[in-house]
Amino acid sequence: QLLRKNLIDQICAGSGGPCTYTGKTMMAAHQGMNITDAEFNALVGDLVSALDFYNVPQQEQDDLLAILGAMKPDIINQ
Repeated sequence: QLLRKNLIDQICAGSGGPCTYTGKTMMAAHQGMNITDAEFNALVGDLVSALDFYNVPQQEQDDLLAILGAMKPDIINQ
């Protein structure tokens, strides 16, 4: 439940919505997980497949992927 709430709040806040993200920083949240570039890219691929499945328009997909892409340096190899 907490992961779901934080994910929703983070995406909402990152896209200019009214939400406030109060969770850990991406670096702190992924500390010690040693997520590789390939694993991050696999997540992005799964996300794009889900967005396509639900017919999310390309502009919204691009906006979401830009938010996620900006977090990449704080997520991989931590």
